[in-house]
Amino acid sequence: MKHLIFYFFVLVNNCIYSQSVFYSQNNNSNWDLYTIDLNNGVVNRITKDSLKDFQSDHCGCQNRIVFDSYRDKNTRNIFTLNLKTNEIAQLTNLETRDGHPVWSPNCQRIAFQSSRKGNPDVFVMDSLGKNIEQLTFDSAFDGIPKWSPNGSFLSFNSNRTGSPNVFLLNIATKEKTQVTSDKKYNFIQDWLSDTTILIITDVSEKRQMQVLDIKNNTIKVLSTDHDVTYARSNQKGKIVFTSRDENGEIQLYLFSLNNLEQKQLTYTKGEKKFPAFME
Repeated sequence: MKHLIFYFFVLVNNCIYSQSVFYSQNNNSNWDLYTIDLNNGVVNRITKDSLKDFQSDHCGCQNRIVFDSYRDKNTRNIFTLNLKTNEIAQLTNLETRDGHPVWSPNCQRIAFQSSRKGNPDVFVMDSLGKNIEQLTFDSAFDGIPKWSPNGSFLSFNSNRTGSPNVFLLNIATKEKTQVTSDKKYNFIQDWLSDTTILIITDVSEKRQMQVLDIKNNTIKVLSTDHDVTYARSNQKGKIVFTSRDENGEIQLYLFSLNNLEQKQLTYTKGEKKFPAFME
């Protein structure tokens, strides 16, 4: 009976956590990480430092988040936070900009953007910050990587063709493929499946989300009320994104791919950035 109670407790907790979103918010000129419960709207502050904590990503199997922060000598580096013990570990400590970290699907590796070789490129490391490998080597900007659900590809943004476009990198072969090729603003946000990606691009003078089927070469526009500044998906038909509200404040919104409806999640002052689902 005790085992059944424990199993039910773990199941309920996992269910609760899976209904939360991480994000960074600016309060009193300082950025920290927060969570919002999608069931009841309760907001919790999970980091508190005098310097900026920015983009985060959650690893369910390890119950850790990885995030970038300026808390080490006011230089952007990468850290992990154990949500059970509240222990923070620093993974990078160079005087260059390391940021935009994301877990691989099995939580064994972390992809990130770094300027340690002069200009931004895409790198990977293991979950302890070891075995760092550089994956892109172009003199242009390469960054903001996102893993495919099966872990076989990394998408990333690059302006190597003269304007921001989306590329894919095959992890096994290191082959790179250009996905978008126009002169508009095209930025990868996330993967919806192994063959569909979510991007932000210019549509009718607004920055809107688009779903690109990279297998069948089709595009679907996801219309929102205002410009979208950042978005992540949970591969369960939901997208969390940031956009301005009617008062000009950057807020969090939830978008459903099933009915194409959007719901405002936050209403407070203070800019919000880099939301991501807690899974």
